[in-house]
Parts: sequence; structure tokens; C-alpha cells
Amino acid sequence: MPSTLCGISLDPELLAAFLPGGDSISVKSSSPNGGTKRCDLIVDGDVSVRQTQAWWGSGESASTVAAAYDKMDDGQVTDDNRYLYSGMGAVGKTTASCRSSDHPDQTLYAVIQVFTPDRSDSGAMKRLITAYTKTLGTSGECG
Repeated sequence: MPSTLCGISLDPELLAAFLPGGDSISVKSSSPNGGTKRCDLIVDGDVSVRQTQAWWGSGESASTVAAAYDKMDDGQVTDDNRYLYSGMGAVGKTTASCRSSDHPDQTLYAVIQVFTPDRSDSGAMKRLITAYTKTLGTSGECG
């Protein structure tokens, strides 16, 4: 089980709840457009977990960003409005200190989607998106 997802450190235990049993795990990164980086965790040839880093306009929120992605149905929003999470997906907003000269006036969001059937766990997802977003916000993506 990887301890990083495309360069972002992560406790493997946080991912364990969402992965099926399998013989092989691999990680594949891609950049579908200029401000987005995608990282797929693949188990036995099938995408199990997808993590996306995306820059969005400063007027957006976790809820509006979540509307652009699958797996966010019935998502709960945290009191500070930084996170939206469901059993199979989540969005986290990095702090205001996360800036990029390539993306002025934008905020970096973390998105996690689970494609493994029968692995819905909103409590585990809340822990995963919170930890992942905090690490992303202190990474080289910011600055």
C-alpha cells in the first residue's frame, strides 16, 4: 500500500477502508488540464480511488466544487465549510496561505472519489480528506 499519492504523503491506513482485496496496486498520475492533477490508485487493473488536485476560483466553496464530481451524493459539509464528505467522495479546501503564481486569485482543492463497490464509509472519508488536504496545503503545489 503506497504511503504517497503522486507525491503527497498519506497514512496508508486512511486509504485501507476504501480498497478491495487484490494482488497488485499501482499509482498512475495524469494532468487532464492546465490546473488539475489526477492520481489514480489502481487495484488489479481497476481504479479504486481517485485523488484530484484542482485550482478553482476564490468564490467557490467545497459544496460548489463537489457539484462538479461524481460520488458526492448526500455529502455533509463541515462547520467551517472547508470540507464536504460522503461515504464515497470528498472535497477539501486548502488554507488561504496556499497560493500559486500560476493560478492567481484561485484556491487549491483536494478531491477524493472511491470507485470500489461496497466501501462507503463517511467517517473514514472525513479523516482521509482532512489529512490529505492538510498535507496538500503544505506541499510544493502551494507557493
